[in-house]
Amino acid sequence: MEKKKPNYFLIILSIFFLIYVAYFMAYQSGYYEANISRKSKITEEKIEEFEHDIKEGKEIDIKDYVNNDFVDYSSSMSKIGNNISSKIDSFMDGGLSNFFDFLGKLFT
Repeated sequence: MEKKKPNYFLIILSIFFLIYVAYFMAYQSGYYEANISRKSKITEEKIEEFEHDIKEGKEIDIKDYVNNDFVDYSSSMSKIGNNISSKIDSFMDGGLSNFFDFLGKLFT
């Protein structure tokens, strides 16, 4: 009895479906709304703190009122992918039009 080869397309499709279901469940459970609500509450609190400091005549620095929660999640693989995509984009923008200009000159 011969072993059947695994169908990679169905495996990848199943993984994408599971990711979709996970995102859908997170959306339906209110995770995103709760996260946005928490951020807006922090913003409202900072606005009130800013207004209070103005009324008291304190010196104001924007860094005291702005939260910079940016986290860089890039890895070496994502940087490589970004570089490859930039090279393809530059080729498609410049290289392809130059190629067609060259072909046009050959046939005219």
